[in-house]
Amino acid sequence: MKRRSVTARLLLLTLLALMPAMLVLIYNLISARQAAYREIHINALTAGHVASLEVRRIVSSVRSTLEVLSTVPITRTGPGRPCSDYLRIVDDKLDMIESITVLDSSGALQCASQPTSATDFSDRDYFRDAVDRKEFIVGTYIIDRITGEPALPLALPVLEGERTARVVVAYLDLNWLGARVRERELFGGNALTIADRNGIILAREPFPERFVGTPIPEEYQRLVRASVPGTLELTSQDGTRRVIGYYPDQESLYVSAGTSVESGLQQVGKVTRFGLAVIALAIVGPFLVVWWAGHALIRRPARQLVRSINAWRAGNESARTGMSGDGTFETIGGAIDAFMDELALRREQQQKDDRMRQMLIRELDHRIKNILSMVQAVARQTFRSSQSMEEASEAFFRRLHAMAGAHQLLTKNWQSASLKATVETAIQPFEDPAHPRFSIDGADLEVASKIALSLSMALHELCTNAAKYGALSTDAGRIDIRWCFGEGDAPFTFTFTWTEQGGPTVDQPSREGFGTVMIERVLSQQLDAEVTLEYRSDGLRCDVRSRMTDLLGTASEEEEAAEI
Repeated sequence: MKRRSVTARLLLLTLLALMPAMLVLIYNLISARQAAYREIHINALTAGHVASLEVRRIVSSVRSTLEVLSTVPITRTGPGRPCSDYLRIVDDKLDMIESITVLDSSGALQCASQPTSATDFSDRDYFRDAVDRKEFIVGTYIIDRITGEPALPLALPVLEGERTARVVVAYLDLNWLGARVRERELFGGNALTIADRNGIILAREPFPERFVGTPIPEEYQRLVRASVPGTLELTSQDGTRRVIGYYPDQESLYVSAGTSVESGLQQVGKVTRFGLAVIALAIVGPFLVVWWAGHALIRRPARQLVRSINAWRAGNESARTGMSGDGTFETIGGAIDAFMDELALRREQQQKDDRMRQMLIRELDHRIKNILSMVQAVARQTFRSSQSMEEASEAFFRRLHAMAGAHQLLTKNWQSASLKATVETAIQPFEDPAHPRFSIDGADLEVASKIALSLSMALHELCTNAAKYGALSTDAGRIDIRWCFGEGDAPFTFTFTWTEQGGPTVDQPSREGFGTVMIERVLSQQLDAEVTLEYRSDGLRCDVRSRMTDLLGTASEEEEAAEI
């Protein structure tokens, strides 16, 4: 049985899809209306939240201003023109503030930003609340006694111990607040209301002249006293049916944003008309559209995909579909091209990974051999020169600890380590942070890994000897560690000096122990350095002189790193 082409199948599917079109349309209309209602509630709640955040930002800004004013010395000097002049300057710079006053603990006026004959504010609720509760107070709607204009007082008590010494009050200009509300450009019957905690409207849009200074109707006062935000569909005082998103705050301000139900449902009518137009278009021209789509959008790109895949199978690795775009076949073609590119890259990456794996194996082998060789040398010399097994074990483990500290630095970078960090790590077990015994002076420098390890071992031996016989064996002993580069006639010379002071009298030892041998051999061999140990009466001095090229690493190491 011959199968139908994709085009024929699409025509059949189109006919089947048109049969339940009316049922789908009805379902979509119902769903769209329900979705529109949900969207109205969400939009109202979101608008209320945004407006609430803006109001909180304004209150917070005023509070910050009051906190700054409360700390200014001129506001603490009591009644006088300097304080009033200063408040006037601040008031002029803040458009949101109608006036500013400083009141004493009894409510008497100390100074104000505007001329006034009023002197007693003790009867004001915001003043009493600030004094009694000793915290920032957002007041309620009042007529400002200084300017005679509607305002919202915000009071900050200034405490001295447990007593309220003063109260700094800023009066928020409600005309300015209303202008900020109008800047939000509410459309389509939407509204925004800001009220105090008693439900007195401070700002409203639209019709602010009708509602500012009036209370929210009693039946909706419960929203002002609510504990959590929410939404409610109601008929506003201006007669518009709205869904409001309200945000109450018992300690601050009530904010509600209303979205017009009529305006919100207008979109449903647009969706309905658009849906009918789409259905009509689908009925009028489905066969023409499906036939064209079957040929231009299916057969042609499908053949192009098959040609590219067959060419790849035949060995032409440069074959690509060359298709790009957001269409179905374009996406498939792009995926095939990307897969072909990925196969080529995988082959190249596999070769790189093999080379990297071999390099890491060689590096690991090299490091392990070096570590084992050094451990072997330390063990051999330690156990050969020690008097007892206990002494040998203790010395051996201390030296291993010094090696571990140096290797911990090298784990960050196997090729080099910080000279200063190497010195600090080596002396750290012997240093007392409460009573420092060491002084370190020298510019930092990245040194070769083997140099850092050798220097760490040598410093450990010097510290151990100092703890047993030298400066670290007494409380007054001190050790000075210094290094410099290019002194005198040798600009490429590295000089390192260890000087002990304040310890017991030092005598020339009768024989050289392993520690001394290690210091001389390790530093002289690894740094190709000249090492001088001077047993002076006031303490040991160790001088090390080396070339900078030996400190930074030999040429063979650089060549080895480059080869790897």
